[in-house]
Amino acid sequence: MRKLCFLTLISIGAFLSVNAQTSPLNDYLGKYVFAEGSPVAEVSITIQDSSLVINSAMGSTQLEKKGVDSFYLATYDALVVFKRKDGTSVESISIFVQGMELMGRKESSPVALKEDEFYARYWMKQNY
Repeated sequence: MRKLCFLTLISIGAFLSVNAQTSPLNDYLGKYVFAEGSPVAEVSITIQDSSLVINSAMGSTQLEKKGVDSFYLATYDALVVFKRKDGTSVESISIFVQGMELMGRKESSPVALKEDEFYARYWMKQNY
């Protein structure tokens, strides 16, 4: 009986541990809106088979990681750079293609709040 309880606790702990891990790619997910008159109105970034995919009216293509916050869009021979706000959350995207820079602002994110942000905001509301 003790062994059964012990194994149950271990398996629950392992399950919770695996589900708590977040992919570093999650920072990039969301919808990015470009300025009016841009060749692309909006793009969305999703994850498919543990790699980033950029989706637009022109189609979907995987992004190849090149460096910190930079990716290569092979279909259009373009460099994709994500820009962060104060070094934390991603706030915009720049796509360098055919001598142009297309800049898009992040509109929405698939995750409402990260766990750390949730507790920080909850704590602030409770204590201030």
